[in-house]
Parts: sequence; C-alpha cells; structure tokens
Amino acid sequence: MLSLLKGTDPTKLLFGGILLLLSLTSVVGWALQRMLRHERAAEMLKTLNARVRLWWAMCGVFAVAALTGGLGSVLVFGFTSFLLLREFVTITPTRKGDHRTLFWVFFIILPLQYYLLWTGWYGLFIIMIPVYAFLFIPLRMALAGDAHGFLERAAKIQWALMICVYCISHAPALMKIDFEGGPRVGLRLLLYLCLLVQVNDVVQLMTARALDGVPSRNNESERFRAVGLGAGLVVSTGLGMALSWATPFSVLQSAAMSVLIVLMGTAGTLCYAAIVQDRGRPGVVVVATRPSMTQRVISLCFAAPVFFHIARYYFTAGPGAPF
Repeated sequence: MLSLLKGTDPTKLLFGGILLLLSLTSVVGWALQRMLRHERAAEMLKTLNARVRLWWAMCGVFAVAALTGGLGSVLVFGFTSFLLLREFVTITPTRKGDHRTLFWVFFIILPLQYYLLWTGWYGLFIIMIPVYAFLFIPLRMALAGDAHGFLERAAKIQWALMICVYCISHAPALMKIDFEGGPRVGLRLLLYLCLLVQVNDVVQLMTARALDGVPSRNNESERFRAVGLGAGLVVSTGLGMALSWATPFSVLQSAAMSVLIVLMGTAGTLCYAAIVQDRGRPGVVVVATRPSMTQRVISLCFAAPVFFHIARYYFTAGPGAPF
C-alpha cells in the first residue's frame, strides 16, 4: 500500500483524501442530524453540515482550477469578489452620490485586478488597489460634489475594495507562483490554505455552540473566546503538520504557517463581528446562505495575503520570482 502511495501525484493524493473525508463527514453528519433531537447538538450539526457543503463547493473550484490551468480559479474568485463586494456595500450603505464611484469599483477596478492576476503582472497586481485605487476613489467622490460624511464614505468603499477584492485575490494568486517542488504546488497550497481556514472556523464555531448558554459576563466571554481560539490552534496546527508532505514546508514550518493562518483568520472574524455590532444587523444576504457570505469567507480574506507573501518570499523556486 505504501509503495503505491509513494508513486502517486501529491496533488491527486491530497485531493482524493479530502474528497474521501468530505464524503464520510457528509454521511455521518446527515445520519446524526436525523438521529439526534437535542437542540444544542442539532444546532452544532447544522453548523457542521453547512460548512461541509461549502467545502464541497470549494473542492469543485479546485477541480476546475486544476483542469483549466488556473483560469477557472481566477473566474470563480473574481465572481466571489463581486458577490462579497455587493454584500459588503449593502452591510455598510453609501450615499446616492457614490453610485458612479461604485460603478468604477465593481466594473473597472475589480475586473482589472483579476486580469492582472490572470496575465501574471505581479508588479501592478500588488499595488493597483492599495495605491492607485486608494487615491482614485476619494478623487472620484470629490468630483461628484457630495461632501457629506466624505471621509467615512471613502473609508467604507476603500475598506470594502481591500477586503473583498484585493485580499481574497491573493488566494488564487498562489497558483501563479513558481514554488519549489513543481508547477502544481501552488494548487496544493491554495487547498492547504482554504482547508486550514475552514477547519479553524468550524472548530471555533462548534466550540461556541458547545459553550452556548453558559453565563456570559465580559471576562467569561473573553475566556470562552480564548477557548475557541485555543481549540482552533490545536486542531488546525495538527492538521497543518500532517499535511506538510503536500507543501514546500517542513513539519515545523507547516506548524508555524498553520498558527499564522489561524491567527489571521480569527482576526478577520473579530473584525466582521465588530462591523455587525456597529451596523446593528447581520446584513442582507445576496446568496441563499445563512450566515452571510462575508462571514463565511472573511477569515480567508484576512489570511490569504499574509500567507501568500510569506510563502512567496521564503519558498519560491528562485530568488525574486516575479509571481
């Protein structure tokens, strides 16, 4: 058995293992949801099954990316950015005078960012939104002549563009880098990143569901949040170390990258919670999912750019690899 696995393509082995795990999890989750009647247990299983469905969709994205040489992932992530941006603008509403600026954001800047990714123009890809779009957005708003809440409105649009387009576009960008170990390492790293982000989210969500109903004074809430973070760190780090064979990382390096992914993903979750509290509502869902699409992928938005830059800087096949 080991001799057969030794000659198998690591990408196929990783993908096949995840599909097998998802199949088993789907069957077990479906069976338990029908058997269990306890309200809290049913809620935990509902959360788990929702995440499993999301993982199936992500596996579909990775399969398309593998078959199309990366073009499929660019298109899918570009469409995801469009939906995220639309939902984010709904959660943090703007004024009528911002409509022309939003037209530029949705139909010029967003497609241009993914076009730069597709063509491999790393230099402009990495600075187009944080430099040129950052300066263009307030200028376009000023030309509209509406100065009411100008700084707050500009910050909303800039932040939405950074999170929903710039940050998440770094996930498919992993497939454009010439990593050590062959041309398909980028696809495995994209799968590695998304898997660890989602596992961390699920573990923290399940921990929160398990602790639901416990007295929630401020100090206890912080302690329960720390329990969830600790559980996410343990599970995700163990999984990352187990998957080190599919990456250019050693076991210890994979553990460090897993901790980084967990911390950045948790930072995204905390920031989204702050946005929800500030707006006083969870936002309008633009796709048929609950909770919102933004909440489901905000962890990936925060983790992707940091993971991308560290992996590119330390693990590329040659110094100064362009993309």
